[in-house]
Amino acid sequence: MTLRLTLYFSVTMAIVLYCVSGMLYSTMRTQLNQKDEQELKSSLQFQGKIASIISQRRGIEEPWQTELLEFVALQERLSLRIISPDGRVYSQTKNMRIPRSDFLEPTKAFSYSSWRYHAGGHTEKYLITSTLFKLNDNQKWVVQAALNVSKNNKIIESYYHTMQVFAAIAIAAFAAIGYCLARRGLSPLRKISSAIARIHAEDLHRRISTQRWPNELNELATSFDQMMTRLEASFQQLNRFSSDIAHELRAPINNLISVASVTQSKDRSRAEYQDALAEIVEEGERLSRTISSMLFLARADNRREILSKETLRSQHEFEKLIDFYDVLAEEKNISLKSTGDIILRADPHLLQRALSNLLSNAIRHTGLNGQIILSAHSDEHFTYLSVKDNGEGIAAGHLPYIFDRFYRIDVARTEAENTGLGLSIVKTITELHHGKVLVESATAAGCLFTIVLPRD
Repeated sequence: MTLRLTLYFSVTMAIVLYCVSGMLYSTMRTQLNQKDEQELKSSLQFQGKIASIISQRRGIEEPWQTELLEFVALQERLSLRIISPDGRVYSQTKNMRIPRSDFLEPTKAFSYSSWRYHAGGHTEKYLITSTLFKLNDNQKWVVQAALNVSKNNKIIESYYHTMQVFAAIAIAAFAAIGYCLARRGLSPLRKISSAIARIHAEDLHRRISTQRWPNELNELATSFDQMMTRLEASFQQLNRFSSDIAHELRAPINNLISVASVTQSKDRSRAEYQDALAEIVEEGERLSRTISSMLFLARADNRREILSKETLRSQHEFEKLIDFYDVLAEEKNISLKSTGDIILRADPHLLQRALSNLLSNAIRHTGLNGQIILSAHSDEHFTYLSVKDNGEGIAAGHLPYIFDRFYRIDVARTEAENTGLGLSIVKTITELHHGKVLVESATAAGCLFTIVLPRD
């Protein structure tokens, strides 16, 4: 990246330098050409006045042309040729190199052309023009003039070559400066990269936004720390989940092995074999429920659990639950009631599973002759589905953790039918519906679980 920035900086500076130098070169060349043009034009006008004055002062025996040429000879860059009205060359300066035929015909407006002289390795450039000198005797003399502009060209060419050299040196200097600036400017980026490289799986708690960074990198450091926080939480959750899985699967598997080993150790009666098989089936069902719950949670975590929402009536959903759990509730003489009849949108299978988990928990922890009420109501934004019991309740210290996977409050909740994932599944199903689950409880006062779903 340092080399790339240096290259961009150098190319940019080279373009700027050559554009500025080219503009200066063009301006200088234009100004010198205008100066040469103006000098040629002014010289011709001046020569015309001088010729007129000389011709008035001198007689026929003293030709004005000789004095004019002597005067012109003092100007090194100017060459002059005088052509008489009858078309012959009357006189010309010694430095006149341009053939007569190469000059333009005289015109009223001033015009000129370029002409180059080559001899060996020597080159000269001239601006040439011709005009008419109309003297007092009405004779029209043609005057051809040439201005040597070779020195100006040499100045321009010298300037051009000097500019090329300085531009090359300047580009090299800018490249070196650009490299130093880019390397210095990217130094914080290398430091933050080095700090990130030092973070391993064992120290995910390390944060980099605590250090002092340039303003442009503060947001990057903060975003990286937020990502590390999420990763750390995910790693901790994964470690805890793995540990819980090993613990939860070890118990039933050990039970299966123990029952099978004890049964196999000697001959058993038919009744003993049936008891052993029944115990094995029970442990197998517990394993199956645990694995099914874990698979559901894994699919939900990976967003592979697809919702199929339908329009439902709360009263109908409650009646299905009560019909299913009525026999279980009758064993403890628990009355199941439902109140409220509202329309809601939810996945019927997942909603039944969440409410079923809450109702089965309520029956399990409600004493004899207890009461469980399923209720539903809604407001402008949310739908509320509640399961309330008057059972043993949950102590306040356990409430923050009851939705954690495999979390159990006491030994009573480790019974075979409880996988420790029921409330976690309720929470996951609610979150899949973009809702939340609330709980209110106190020891010996019962529990109130409320599923809050947004209204579509």
